[in-house]
Amino acid sequence: MQRVQRPCPGETDEDLLQQEEELLRSGKFVPAAKLVKVNKRKTEDAISSSESQDSSSTKKPQSRFADAQSRKKKKEGIKDRTVLQEAAANVEANAVLKRVVSRSVPTTADFLASFDPLPSPYGFPKPLQITVKNDGAGIKNKSLYMQQMEKNGLLKTNSSPALNRPNTSENTPVPMDCNAEIVDQQLQALGGKSYIVKGDTADINEMEIEKIHSENLQTISNLTHEERLREREEYAAQLSPEQLQFIMSLRKKREEQSKQSPKDNVCHDISSNSSLKSDRLQTSGITEGNASQPKTENEKKVQFSEDVDKKEIPKRSEEMTLPIDLEEAKKWVNMAKVDMDKLRWMTDMPAPKPLNDNEGHVARFNFEGDLLPYDADISYRAGLHHHGEESGRAGYSIDELFILIRSQVLQQRNMGLTTLGNILRNAKEGAYDDCFGKPLIHLMIEAGIGLLLRFSMDDSSALVYQPAIRALYYLVTSEPDERCLALTQPWMPAGLEPQVSSQIHSQDKARKEIDEEEKELKDFEIIQLDVVRALIRMDTHLRIRYILETVKPSPETVIHLLGILTRFVRHSLTAAWTLANTPRLIGVIVENFLPHNISALLTGENVANMTSVYGVPLRHALHLLRVWASQGRQLSAILCNTFDIMSRILSYVSLEPSEVEMPRSEAMHLSKESYAMWATLLRYGLIKPQEAVSSFYPMLVRQLIFYRDKVNVNEDTDTNRFNFDVGAHIFEMLMRALNVAATHSLLETRMFVGKESSVNTEGKGEVLQPPVLKWTDLNDIPGLLETCLNKWLSQLARDHQSTSYSALRMIGCCCNFLNSFFTKWKDQKTFSGQESIQKIQNIYEKSISIFLKSAACQEYLKLLPDHSALVRNYISGEERDPNNLGSLCCVTKGGKIVPLILPSSPLPLLLPLFSLVYNLHVLHPVLEKKSANEVLDSSAMIKYLTKISTSSYNLASNWITRIEVHFLWNILQLAALKECQSMALFHKVGVRIVSCIHRGDEWLVKDLLNNIVCAPEFAKHVSELTSSVGDLALKDCAPLESPATSQPTLSPLQLNNQLQSSLSSMAKELIPALVTDVAYDTSTVWSKGIPFLTNSLSIIQKESSLALDKYWPLIPLKQLYKENHQAPPGPEFERIEPIYGDISSPETILCITRCVQMTYLILKHCQNKVLEPQETTGWFKNLSLIFLASNDLFLDSNISSYVQGCLMELVRNKGYLKIDCSIEVPGHGNVMGWYRSMCAQFKSVSYGDSTFAFFIIIPLQQHWPPGYRTHLWGDACDTMTFIRLLSKHVETFIPIMQFLEPVEEVEDMIILYKAAIGTNIVTEKRTPFLHHLAMHHINHFKP
Repeated sequence: MQRVQRPCPGETDEDLLQQEEELLRSGKFVPAAKLVKVNKRKTEDAISSSESQDSSSTKKPQSRFADAQSRKKKKEGIKDRTVLQEAAANVEANAVLKRVVSRSVPTTADFLASFDPLPSPYGFPKPLQITVKNDGAGIKNKSLYMQQMEKNGLLKTNSSPALNRPNTSENTPVPMDCNAEIVDQQLQALGGKSYIVKGDTADINEMEIEKIHSENLQTISNLTHEERLREREEYAAQLSPEQLQFIMSLRKKREEQSKQSPKDNVCHDISSNSSLKSDRLQTSGITEGNASQPKTENEKKVQFSEDVDKKEIPKRSEEMTLPIDLEEAKKWVNMAKVDMDKLRWMTDMPAPKPLNDNEGHVARFNFEGDLLPYDADISYRAGLHHHGEESGRAGYSIDELFILIRSQVLQQRNMGLTTLGNILRNAKEGAYDDCFGKPLIHLMIEAGIGLLLRFSMDDSSALVYQPAIRALYYLVTSEPDERCLALTQPWMPAGLEPQVSSQIHSQDKARKEIDEEEKELKDFEIIQLDVVRALIRMDTHLRIRYILETVKPSPETVIHLLGILTRFVRHSLTAAWTLANTPRLIGVIVENFLPHNISALLTGENVANMTSVYGVPLRHALHLLRVWASQGRQLSAILCNTFDIMSRILSYVSLEPSEVEMPRSEAMHLSKESYAMWATLLRYGLIKPQEAVSSFYPMLVRQLIFYRDKVNVNEDTDTNRFNFDVGAHIFEMLMRALNVAATHSLLETRMFVGKESSVNTEGKGEVLQPPVLKWTDLNDIPGLLETCLNKWLSQLARDHQSTSYSALRMIGCCCNFLNSFFTKWKDQKTFSGQESIQKIQNIYEKSISIFLKSAACQEYLKLLPDHSALVRNYISGEERDPNNLGSLCCVTKGGKIVPLILPSSPLPLLLPLFSLVYNLHVLHPVLEKKSANEVLDSSAMIKYLTKISTSSYNLASNWITRIEVHFLWNILQLAALKECQSMALFHKVGVRIVSCIHRGDEWLVKDLLNNIVCAPEFAKHVSELTSSVGDLALKDCAPLESPATSQPTLSPLQLNNQLQSSLSSMAKELIPALVTDVAYDTSTVWSKGIPFLTNSLSIIQKESSLALDKYWPLIPLKQLYKENHQAPPGPEFERIEPIYGDISSPETILCITRCVQMTYLILKHCQNKVLEPQETTGWFKNLSLIFLASNDLFLDSNISSYVQGCLMELVRNKGYLKIDCSIEVPGHGNVMGWYRSMCAQFKSVSYGDSTFAFFIIIPLQQHWPPGYRTHLWGDACDTMTFIRLLSKHVETFIPIMQFLEPVEEVEDMIILYKAAIGTNIVTEKRTPFLHHLAMHHINHFKP
C-alpha cells in the first residue's frame, strides 16, 4: 500500500493542496467528515434521501428487480413537505386550549415518587439481582419487577408507618417518607404533610408535594437549633410582615380544614393482573401481624382511620356496568378473549367532573357553532361525543377542530372547517361576548387560523376549499356590519363609505415602518399585525381569481369569494389598487357575474334552482364594484371606461321582475344595487353616467309616475317593501344627477373666462368642461317628487302604525332630493325668487306643517330615546374584533345592533325631514313658525334632549352615530332660527355633541361653534346665573397668588361676566385651531355634493373616528405643547427639552385664554352629569399642559383665574378622589413621567406660582401611591423650596385631612420628611403647608 504523506509543520498552502490532490488521485480514501451546505428550502426527508444516495454509491450494483423494488419503496416513503404544509404543521395546535382552561394532570406514577437512586461507588450502577420466591397465593400473577418492588418496600401505601416499614438490609438506602416517624419534637410539630404548597395545578401534584416536604424535613434535621433560628431570621427578613402573617394564617386555616374533613385511609393492593389486563382495582387492608403475608379474598377489607365514621359501601364491579355478561360473551364465536377496552366504550358515558366556583373549563361547540354548557345533556346520536380527553362531554373544542383541519380524511377536514366557520359567524354576531376572558377571535388568530384557512384554499378537493373559503369569509368580513351599512344607505348624510383597516394601518408612523420592513417579515408575523394585508401578500386574491376563472365553484362559494374581495377593497386605497391592478380579476368578475347577455334569466329556469351562477347577474358583484368605486375617482373611471359598467347597469334596471325567472327579491335587490352604483358614479361627475341619465330619462319619469300613483306607505307594506327600497335608491340617484346638473352654469362661466375649477394630481389648476346634464334636463322630476311627498306625509299623518322602516327611508330620500333642489335652484340662471317662495310655501303648508302638528310626529319623537345611540347605555363591541383585523362594531356587546337602525327607528324620516324644514326656513325667512316651535318645545323633544345632555355617549365613535349627530345639528340650527323656550338646554346639548362629530363632518364644528355654542342668545343662561352666584360663599374664597403683577380672581361673578363678553370672539379663535382648512374644505365638498371636486367617497380610518375628543377646548393647548416639544414624555419618563422661548406671543396668550374660558364654560355651566374618574383625570391632565406648553402662560392673570376656576369645578363634590393616577391619558405618556416633568418645570420657571404649586401637591394626598411623595421629597426635594402654599389656600380646594390621614406608615418617607426639615429645605415660615404635613406624619409615626 502506498504511504500517504501527512501534513507537517512549515508546509505552505501549495504543499497542502498538492497532498490533497495526491490523496484524491489514489481514490482509496473516504473523508472522515463532509461539508454540506444546507438548503433551507429543502426538507429533512430530502436531505436524508440525498445522503443515502451518496452512501449507496459505494455499494455493489443491484439487479434490475432489486433496484425497481427499492425505487418503489422510496417513492412510497416520500412525504409531501411543501413550504405551505410545513408552515401549517408548525402552528401550535394547543394555543387556544391553553388559554381557555388550566387542568391538573399527574405526570408520574405513584410508585416512582420515592425512587431516588444513590450514586454508585463502582463507577457504573450495580446490576440488580432479582431473587423472588413464589411462596404465596396471588404471587404467580405478579411480574418479577412488581415482586421485587414489593420486597424492597418501594410501593407506596397509605397504612401506618409502623406497619408498612419494609425489611431492608443495612446497605439498602431507604428514602425518607413524609409519613415516617419523626423523632425530633420540633420537626414533629411540622406535621406529616405540607400545608403551604398545594397541588391544584398541572405543574405540581401530590407526589411532588410529599417529595418537597420530605426534602425540607431532611434539610432541617441536619441543622442545629442555632442554625435553624438563623435561617428563620434570614427568610423572615426577605418577606414583608403581610406575607409572613399570610403564610402563618394559611397554615392554621388548612390545619383546621384537615381536622374538619379527614380523608379515608384506604390501602390498595395493586396486582399486575388487575392493573395491566382488566384495570380493576382490588382493595385490600393490612391487619396487625405479618405485613408481608398475603391475605385471602375473605380477609381483604378497607381500613379507615379511627376518627372517620364507617359506612357500608355497596360493591360495584365493572362487570355490573358492562353491556353484556362476560361469561356469556366468552361463549360467542371468536369471543374467547374479551376485549375490555372496546366493551368499556359501550358503557354509559361518564359524568363530567364537578367544577368549583369560578373554575374555567374547555369550551366545546356543536356543529352549528353554538357554545355548549359544561354539563349539556346531549344524546350520543348527535355525533358530538368522541374519544377525546373529556369523553363524557359533548362537542368539539377549538384545539380539536384545529387538529381535524390537518387530518388526512377529507370528511374530517370538511367537518372541522365548517364548524369553525359557524363559530366565527356566531362570534361576529356577539354570541360569545361574555363567555371568554379574551375574545375568541383573538385567540383563533393567534393560534394561526389565518394560515390554516389560506392553505386549505389551495386544496384541490371541493370538500376542503369550499368550507375553507366560507370560514375565511366569516373571519375577515362581518355580515352584520355590511347589513347595517345597507340599512343606512342611501339616507346617510353625505353618503360616505368607511374604510375598515387594522389599528397599525390607521397609525401613520406605524404604517410607514411596516412598509419599510415588510420584506424582512414573514407571513405569520405580518398576520399578527394586519390580517388583510397578510392575506393579500400571500396572493389570496390570485387564488380567488383562479377559483372563479377555472374551478367555477358553487353559488354559495362564489358569494363568499365576492364578499372576501369586498372586505379587501374596503381595507384601504392601497389594497383597492392592488386588486385593481391584478390581471383579469375585475374582468373575470364582470364577464361572469355582470354579463351583458341576460338570456339566462329568460329561459324559464329559476335561478334559485341553478347549480351555477355563471352568466347570471349578481348583486354581490355590483356591491363589490360600488365599494371599489367609492375608493377614488380613477377607479370609478376604470370601471366606466374599461369595463363599460354603465351599459350593464342600464340592462339590469330595465328588467321587469315579473318577466325574469329569478326570485322577485333578488331581481329587486339587483335593481337596487344598480341604482346605487349609478349614483356613486354620478357623484364624480363622470360622462357616461350623465349620458345614461339623458338616454334613460323617459324610463325614470315612468318610474316616478308609478310611485306617485301606485305606491302607498301605509298599505301593503310587506308587498311593497322592495318597491320602497328601489324607490329610495332611485331618488338618491336623481339627487346626484341634480347635483351634477347644478354645476353646469358655474363651470360654463368659468370655462368662458378661463378660470381654473380644480387642481390635478400634479398640483396644477385645470379648467373643466361643463357637465353633459343641464338643469333644465330634469325639469319634470321635482314636481313629481313634490307630489309624492305631499301624498306620503298625508298618509303618515292619518295612519303611521303600519309604516315600515323601508317606507320611512323612501320618504326620507324624497325629502333629500327636494332639499337639494331648493338649495341648488337659487344658483341657477332660471331661478325665480317669486316662484321659489311660492313652491316652498305650498309644500310646507300642504304637507310638512300638517305632519309636524300631527300625532304621528309626536309618536315618532317619543321613540327617539329608545333609538338613540347617544342615550342608550350600550357598550361598544370593539373588543370583540382584534386590532389586526378591525370592524365597524355595528353589533354592540351582547349581540345588539346600534339602535339607530332598528326596524322601529323613526330617524330615516326625521333626519331628512328636519333638514328640509331647516333649509326651507333659511330660504323663506318669513315662513310660518308655529309648527316648528311646537315640535321644538314639545315634551317629547325636551325629554330626548335632556337625556342627551346627561348621557355618557358610549357609542359616540360608532360609524352609524354620525346619523344622530346630524339630526341634532338640524334641531339646534332650527332652534337658532326660531326662539324656543329651553334655549339653555339646547346650548348644553350643542356644547356636548361637539365631541361626537365624526371625521368627514368637520364643517359641523364651525356651524355649531358660530351658531350655537358661542351664540349670545343661546348662552343667556350664563349671564342669568351671574346674579345668583354673586351671593354664594365662593366669592369669599381667596384665589391662589401669582408672582405676576396682575393677580388672578376666583369670583364667579367676574369670571362669568368676562366669559359672557368673550363669547363673540371665542369661536373666531378656536375654529382655526380645531379644524384644519383641508379637512373643512373636504367635508364641505362631501356635504354639498360638488361632483368636480370629489376625489373619493371613503373615510380613511385613523386612530380615532371622531374629529375632536372629549377635551376639545384644550386641543389648541395640546397642539402648542407638541410644537414646543419634540415629543410628549416617553415611556422612559425623560423630559424632552423644549424649543420655545421665554415669552409667548399675544396671539398665543389670547388663544389659550379662550381655551380655558371654554373649558370653564363646559365644567361650570354645561355639565349636567357627574364626571366619571376617567373624565376628571383627563381634564386635570390636559389642564396641566398650561404649565408644560410654555414658560409664561400660567403667569397671565386671565389664564390663571380660569385655570383655578376649572380646578375648583373638578375637585368639588369630592372630585379630588376621582383623579385616578392609574389612568393614562393619550399624549401624556406614563403618569409618573408626567409628574417628573411637572416638578422639573416648576423648579425651572414657576417663580413660586401658587396655581402651579397646587398641581404639584395634588399627588401628595395619602390615597395616591407613595412613589409621587418619594419623588418630590427625595429626588426633587429642591422643588419644595418654592412651594409656599398656606394650609388655608389648600383648604379652599381640598380638605387638609386628605394629606394627613391616614398616617404615613412607610419609614422611608419619615426619613425623607426629617431630612427635609433638618436641612431647612422645608421650614415653617417659608413652606408652611409642607412643614405642617411633614411634622404631622413625623409626630404620629409608630415604628
